Formats: sequence, C-alpha cells, structure tokens
Amino acid sequence: MRIRYLLAGAAALAFAAPAWAQSTPVSFSPEFQTSLEEDYGVREGEVLRAAVSDAIARELSRRGVSADAANIEVTIVDAEPNRPTMQQMFDRPSLDMSSISIGGAELRATIRGANGATTEVTHSRYNHSLSDIVGPAMTWTEARRAIRQFAVKVADAYIAAPR
Repeated sequence: MRIRYLLAGAAALAFAAPAWAQSTPVSFSPEFQTSLEEDYGVREGEVLRAAVSDAIARELSRRGVSADAANIEVTIVDAEPNRPTMQQMFDRPSLDMSSISIGGAELRATIRGANGATTEVTHSRYNHSLSDIVGPAMTWTEARRAIRQFAVKVADAYIAAPR
C-alpha cells in the first residue's frame, strides 16, 4: 500500500512544473494569440509558455545564473504544430493524431541589463519538409526543438551582455 502512495507521489512530482518554470515572462504576438484563440486552442499557449520558461531557466542554470535574477522578456511570434492540437481535432473531426505536418517556431527575447542596456535575441526554425522531422513527431516536436535552440542563444546573450 505504501509503495503505491510513493509511486503516485513520485509521478506527481515528475509531472509538476518546477517552481522556476514561470520566472521568465512569455507573451504572444497578436497574430499568434489569434491563432491560439481561433485554431490551436488557448491551452496550447500555456504548453508553449511553460516550455520556453523551462528551457531558458535550464540553460541559465547550466551557466550558473538564476532565472529569477535575469531580466528577460520573451515573445512567441509564431509556432506551428507537427500534429493537430486537441482543439483542431475537436473542430475538424477528419483530423486525427496520425495527421502530420511541418512545424517549428519563431521567438524573440529582450534582455535588460542593470545598466539599462538591452540586447535582442531572435530565433526561427521551421521544417522545410516532412523528411526534416527527426524521431516520432508529437504535437509541438519541432517548436520545442526551436525553443531549446532559442534558449541556448538567450542564455549565451545574457552571459555576454554588459551589466
């Protein structure tokens, strides 16, 4: 009986968002906000927001910087899923999870230094064809890949920025 509770607790912790997951403010471009509301579903925005915050916090941590100490603002300019979102499948029953498309994301960050200097970081990565997809594609596979690459660029720029 205790093992079951321990396993359930461990599973809950494994899927819980880290305390620092929302330390980097992430917003959406007006166009992408419209896409979320009208096509992908608002829930997907929160999935992507958490992925961006988590990736940036992880990369800053690897460089010995607390994400809470960093003054970084991020905008998700655009993102395209590789598989239909739940909202898309609800709106168009002809779609299912076996449907696949090219995906990716475009992101922008502003890093503000204590001295008032700002550094801009942009990153865009999209598949050009279905053969570019590496491994099994989930809903946001290529967007998450773009987010991870963007997070590395942001952390590098933060370290290099004058303070």
